Amino acid sequence: MHTSDKDGARLRAAPRIKIFQPAEICCGSDAPRRVHLLNISTHGALVHGDIMPQLGAEVRLLCGVALGLARVRWRSGKRFGVAFAEPIAQAAIDALVRMQRGSETIC
Repeated sequence: MHTSDKDGARLRAAPRIKIFQPAEICCGSDAPRRVHLLNISTHGALVHGDIMPQLGAEVRLLCGVALGLARVRWRSGKRFGVAFAEPIAQAAIDALVRMQRGSETIC
């Protein structure tokens, strides 16, 4: 979700946390494909990968924590942004950050 300031600049509804987390993406009935999450918030994520889902496609991201369904909002090169259908819990983001630090393994 975005809001605008008085100059029309787009502001994020929730802060993004930089990560580099391997994940899998599921698009429809296609087999899961490898991607990386580059940043994440309770409302969305920046994803990088060789697979490029269609704009507006519903996808599921799997990375050891429950992220639920998301919709592709934009795409450029090998990057695309997704908005989660339902906001994810801050605890899930905290778990991803711990995974990045190597202090916790989540299966």
